[in-house]
Amino acid sequence: MIRILVTAFGAFPGAPVNPTMSIARYLEKRRRAFRLIGIDLVTHVLPVIFAGTGERLSELIASLKPDIVLHLGLAGRRSTISVETRALNRMTILHADSQRKRSGAMQIVPHGESVRRSRFSAERLMRVISQAGAPARRSIDAGDYLCNQVLYLSLGLHRAPCGFIHVPKPRRLRAPGGWTEQKRRRPALSAIARSIEAAVRDLAIGSSPRHG
Repeated sequence: MIRILVTAFGAFPGAPVNPTMSIARYLEKRRRAFRLIGIDLVTHVLPVIFAGTGERLSELIASLKPDIVLHLGLAGRRSTISVETRALNRMTILHADSQRKRSGAMQIVPHGESVRRSRFSAERLMRVISQAGAPARRSIDAGDYLCNQVLYLSLGLHRAPCGFIHVPKPRRLRAPGGWTEQKRRRPALSAIARSIEAAVRDLAIGSSPRHG
């Protein structure tokens, strides 16, 4: 069995409902189907809190010993799924976390590497996600909030395949005042969830010895 850890995030200022939690619940309901194809799927919701992130990730990875780690986050201003290719050693001091606290530091790890690169093939994941029904693109900027922090720290803690996918706010069935052009372009939550499921399956296939 290949153990895959998929993390989501809870609510934070500006996002009282985080769609990554819904995606994690969807994947949990598919656990039996995953096990039938050799995937031991574990999901975990991370709090959007700057303090103690490294300790939480370290304990989570040490206890679960996953073969693959996939982090999911919300990029509310984007209209497509984004496969992140790197994390930067930077932190925002402007935006507060879910406890209304700021990081107080501009670097994740003082004097650490400036860049840590994802261990996923962005092009392959983009293709798999798009074929499953949601548009996807490659991203070189995971931001400077908790998403970037979690990816940067995980890449330092875990030597196995590890990466991050940002999802957009999903299209709603109804919107006050009708649809805007931007809202029409956003994928539905169901399409995003199915595409992430396809990505999880492909990550397992890619890590199998039979596939190099």
